[in-house]
Amino acid sequence: MTYKMPGTLFILLLFAYVPLVRAATPSTEPAIGMEFISLPGGCYLMGDSVGDGDPNERPVHEVCVSDFSIGKFEVTNAQYKKFSPQHNSGASQGSTLNDDNQPVVNVSWESAVAFAKWLSEKTGQTYRLPTEAEWEYAARGGSIHSRFWGNNPDEACKYANVADMKTKKQWANWTSFACDDGYAVSAPIGSFQPNSYGLYDMLGNAWEWCEDTYNSEAYTKLPKDNPVYGGSGEYRVMRGGGWSNGPLGIRSSHRVGLSPSFGHHSLGFRLANTAP
Repeated sequence: MTYKMPGTLFILLLFAYVPLVRAATPSTEPAIGMEFISLPGGCYLMGDSVGDGDPNERPVHEVCVSDFSIGKFEVTNAQYKKFSPQHNSGASQGSTLNDDNQPVVNVSWESAVAFAKWLSEKTGQTYRLPTEAEWEYAARGGSIHSRFWGNNPDEACKYANVADMKTKKQWANWTSFACDDGYAVSAPIGSFQPNSYGLYDMLGNAWEWCEDTYNSEAYTKLPKDNPVYGGSGEYRVMRGGGWSNGPLGIRSSHRVGLSPSFGHHSLGFRLANTAP
């Protein structure tokens, strides 16, 4: 099915809903030193507003989220191993994914939820996975474009660890960006430029689990305020793309469902915390 670019009226509507980039406040969780950014809530247009995405990202619809905090970085191997010392993120074609400062990967949604519960009990706070709506709000950083830096995929290697020319030397059949980010597999967290909210690796490096059950039909039928789908469904939502993804996967609105018991070499997570 061909997707037509939005008309002039819709484009004006998009710009009317560009969120103001308001003050984002940093904080550090003391138990294991995880850094968070507190984001003021707001409304935005969720979904594929550019026309380069999949049908499950449309139609674009208005969503509003309340104030919340989200991890400044993806959860690292070192942080996760404080919960599960035996965890091994593994390697890919001889390149390790298991260094302390790389994002933890090969972790299931169920294990990510268990980690959040463990940290909550340890600190007395309520840590959790971000909802899909919160995740996209945070990833966009106030942008209406495909990616928080804009629509040009050629700029990806300044902002995200993606399937690039270096990756293509090892995996020749992969669809890659036409740039070199310096890493064949996952990079240490914070190696690239952040978005305007001060969040790192929201796109690329590792896919990130979200709280929601995946459902393409419920995507636009939930309440406008703080939507989260917790109904029946086989899969959970993952967002953001990883080091093994080309341009299609590295977009703010891209969404995929995966079994909650499954993990893979470029799938991790970051935590969120509801504002008091």
